Amino acid sequence: MTYTIPNRTAGSPQTVTLYFAETFVTAAGQRLFNVTINGTQVLSSFDIYASAGGQNRAIARTFNTTANGSGQVVIQFTAVTENPKINGITVTGGAIIGPTLTPTATATGSSGTRSAGCGKTPGISSSQYNNGSTIAISAAGMNRRYILNVPTNYNNNTAYKLIIAYHELNGNDKEMYANGYYHLLNLSNNSTIFVAPNGQKNGAACTTTGTGDSGCGWPNPNNSDLQLADAVVAQITQNFCVNMDQIMVTGWSYGGSMSYKTACERPQGGTASWYVRGAAIYSGAVLSGSCTPTKPVAYYASHGTNDTVLSYDSGLSLFQNFASANKCTYQTPTRVTSGNHVCTTLSACSTGYPTTFCSFNGGHTPDPSDGGASWEYQNVWNFFTQLMR
Repeated sequence: MTYTIPNRTAGSPQTVTLYFAETFVTAAGQRLFNVTINGTQVLSSFDIYASAGGQNRAIARTFNTTANGSGQVVIQFTAVTENPKINGITVTGGAIIGPTLTPTATATGSSGTRSAGCGKTPGISSSQYNNGSTIAISAAGMNRRYILNVPTNYNNNTAYKLIIAYHELNGNDKEMYANGYYHLLNLSNNSTIFVAPNGQKNGAACTTTGTGDSGCGWPNPNNSDLQLADAVVAQITQNFCVNMDQIMVTGWSYGGSMSYKTACERPQGGTASWYVRGAAIYSGAVLSGSCTPTKPVAYYASHGTNDTVLSYDSGLSLFQNFASANKCTYQTPTRVTSGNHVCTTLSACSTGYPTTFCSFNGGHTPDPSDGGASWEYQNVWNFFTQLMR
């Protein structure tokens, strides 16, 4: 990102002070960036957290420069690890020309890192999305498919959230499209791109064209389903404008398992070209390969205490894993045996990584209710939207 301060006398001496506070990352080395002023590098691999001595601590750095030939002070921030961050800028000294000082900022992201598809005409035809059509893609040596929904008022200069919805056992991408991606599509108000990858069975891609496919799931042998997620995210972000800092995963049962696996294997700071910002898992368990998270991901889970398909304790175990990775102060979530559901949100988690578990008196279902409409999806939508930054 670049800030250009105009209306200075060309060649006049200027003093630039940059103000920082690390309010998001939780350790040294997680955010590094360079800063140049009028072409001269003044900070190299700057680490706010390390320099200030921790999170939520203010720090300032002051530099002397001269206005360029156009009467400007141009301050450029370049990412090394994570996005650059600045909380305030002052520029003083020299003559100001005219009555108004109007800083102009041009950033690489809209509240986050923008994908390669921003500003481009999509290479995926509009006839292939928003109507339940499947899109073919190759991953891990198999011909796979997915279904895509893009905001009806899509603007290629707006960076949208991306939600990946994994279907359950015996489901498929068609079902995800039919139910609005766990009913989140109607809540999104054209703010989000949705994608539903299709699973596999017996080592081959699922191909049924109806809204179900017996045996179709996410066994993920040799991480082949994770490679499908990588391929889908790559294709979407190359063709559409996506906020790379707001990619979420969600799923029920087998889909919950795959959501957990994806979040665990694709956290921020990992080696992949994308990462999961938040995950919402309904009635999950370890079915898509084991993984113990070592980096934080915002995590929401729900599970019925009478679940006879995947035990309540299996879902609680996954929650405990992310509670540890998110550095929360752990307390056992309230276990409901009667009455309305109860959601427990842990305290003292790493900033930006809320961790919530909802217990309800019911069985193996993605649509729990307290006697009326399901409360689940509004909960999930609220959880995801709080992650916007």
